[in-house]
Amino acid sequence: MEQQLQHLKELVKQKLDNSDNTIKNSKFICVASGKGGVGKTNFSINFAYILANKFNKKVLLIDADIGLGNIHVILNIPLIKSLKDFFEGKKDIEENILNVKNFDLIPGFSGIDNVSDLEEEKIIMLIDKLDKISKRYDYVIIDTGAGIGKDVINFVIPSDKTYVITTPEPTALTDAYSFIKSLYKIYNYKNFKIVINMVKREEEGYEVFERLKESCKKFLDLDLEFSGLLPISDNLKKSVLERKLICEEYPKDIFSEKLTQIAVKETGEEVKIKEEKSFFKKFLSMIKGK
Repeated sequence: MEQQLQHLKELVKQKLDNSDNTIKNSKFICVASGKGGVGKTNFSINFAYILANKFNKKVLLIDADIGLGNIHVILNIPLIKSLKDFFEGKKDIEENILNVKNFDLIPGFSGIDNVSDLEEEKIIMLIDKLDKISKRYDYVIIDTGAGIGKDVINFVIPSDKTYVITTPEPTALTDAYSFIKSLYKIYNYKNFKIVINMVKREEEGYEVFERLKESCKKFLDLDLEFSGLLPISDNLKKSVLERKLICEEYPKDIFSEKLTQIAVKETGEEVKIKEEKSFFKKFLSMIKGK
């Protein structure tokens, strides 16, 4: 397994080293978690939306939760094309791209008899294809499955960085540590960015990160980077039930604002596209200005 992953890493590195430096260098970002139910996919979708709509970035989001993909469900779009078509050789990767909410999406799929059939050779083939089309994007965001299955590792190892989403829940924190430990100890992968989700108080979020940071430093001699925290939000629950994006429907919600701050850290830029005023607000501004 380690030899296979080393081959994968060398293949991707070779392609990046040989690429034309005059062409846009896309950032490959994985979004992962030690366990399910921590808000990983909601982070991925809203993060892609913010980068595209507030920072004017060209973004490709890939639902790589093999066999359990549901981004199309959250976005309330029909599954007319997906990664399954690519893996089965029915369509080239570019034919599976949809444009939604100003960013591109390659939907995943649910239901598969043998996940291992999609590993190694087909994942390498997918990354090879993504490398070819990535030059048109600023960011390629890969929403992986939960945990540390082989399919997740195959995506994480060649990525530029991995956002690890966790929560204050003890089991989530323990699984996040195990996820980081496995990738670091076995594959020497260390490009982790930590997001603490579902926090009740800011102090709680910082305390949780400090515990994770101290454990990684003490037992792994690994320094972690804190990306931000995301609070519990009633509007998030509401938007999920309505199959809408909180960052689109409730841009002033504390969750949306905190996620925008994470995007500011990622891009190193300030928000470029401000929220447009409604006709009524513009009219009031015009009256007041007179």
